[in-house]
Amino acid sequence: MFKFKFVTILLILLSLACNISVLQAKLVERSSKKMPDWVGNTTEDKSKFYFSGSSSGQSSFETARKLAISDALTQIIESLDLTMSVNSNRILTETQSFMEDRTKSKTADVRVLNTKVKKVYFEKYDEQGKISYNVHVLLSYSKKEYDKEKERLAQEYENYKQSIANRFTKAEQLIAEHCYQEALFELFETLKMIDEYGICRGLEGEIIPNINNLLTKISFSNSFITTTNNSGILAEIYVSFGNEQKYSNAIFDLKTLNNFSIDSITSDENGIVNHQFNKVSYLKKSNYKLELNLQKTYDVDENFLNKYKIKDIYEDLNFITSKKRIYVSMKNDNVQLMNLMKAYLVQNGFNVVDNEEESRFVLEMDFSMGEVNEMTLNVTSGDSVLFISNAHISAKLIENKDKKSMSSASFSEKGFGKTKEKSYSDLLQKISISIINIL
Repeated sequence: MFKFKFVTILLILLSLACNISVLQAKLVERSSKKMPDWVGNTTEDKSKFYFSGSSSGQSSFETARKLAISDALTQIIESLDLTMSVNSNRILTETQSFMEDRTKSKTADVRVLNTKVKKVYFEKYDEQGKISYNVHVLLSYSKKEYDKEKERLAQEYENYKQSIANRFTKAEQLIAEHCYQEALFELFETLKMIDEYGICRGLEGEIIPNINNLLTKISFSNSFITTTNNSGILAEIYVSFGNEQKYSNAIFDLKTLNNFSIDSITSDENGIVNHQFNKVSYLKKSNYKLELNLQKTYDVDENFLNKYKIKDIYEDLNFITSKKRIYVSMKNDNVQLMNLMKAYLVQNGFNVVDNEEESRFVLEMDFSMGEVNEMTLNVTSGDSVLFISNAHISAKLIENKDKKSMSSASFSEKGFGKTKEKSYSDLLQKISISIINIL
């Protein structure tokens, strides 16, 4: 009637393995002269089924007894739940609390009511003062309750199956209507049900591409407002599905480029993410990134996202946005530094123009070269000379239209090299990088 051959054989093999492990231990007590015939077997009579559960090598008799009961209950649940997945760890935990009173055990999927412990067989071992117990229990379960629960589970299975089908159909309709945010919610809820109950897995191949396709539609439109004291900017980032629909009440993580989390922000009803940046670099290609937190937005965990290979969605933040025409000027002419600075600006996404009137921004630099110092280093192979170039730099970034200063800096820099030329080249490289990072 029941497909328990595999379970029975497995229990016997486990029992033999446990017996081998305690060959060196001395049997000091047992509840009967020999192991009962019911150990490792599932039997039945007119009104009840009998399930045998086992636990071995436990230091406490009571712990071994509870684990043996849990083992028997797991067998009952596995025989009942032929269609939906069961969390055996959850069964074990709840069994320990419920079976203490011999009332009932319950999981999220299966209810086992009115089970009773009919018989217990145990063996006590002593291995050089270390006590351990092997415990076997025989659990009885009413056939009437069994059939009732089996029928309830079959109906529950059909309900879940229909619910999954309905939600997926609804998601497809929402996609057709370009209601992408609502569709994403339905798709995630459908996939969560499939993952939890282990049914309708054939739909996973349709749901996951739909989720990833909708996620790739997400776009970011940035607006950055300079604060009155020039200490930073107020960012307003509009998040939408290709400008067709706002993405409201979604949770985003603000991170540095090396993934250090700064803040968690939720888009408002208009799909806008607001954040005050107190210190930023305008000239860098990107400073931070805004990453969609799928775990919090759709109440899933990291294992779920990795299992189904859900896309990561993020936006690198550049505070000058798309208006990147820039003009570079220098009070004291230094062609080498000017060309190097222009090259770094181009690398960071700027369009360097030759006519100041065509620019959106102006970068003003004042370069003052100091003395080149010479230092003799004592090394084992002989004396070595190190040249140190010094300079003082002032730089200012100006919004050309309003002649408004966005950021300014004044600093000193040093360059090092084995020759004067190399130390000077190192100095110019450091100056250019510092200006990009500071302004």
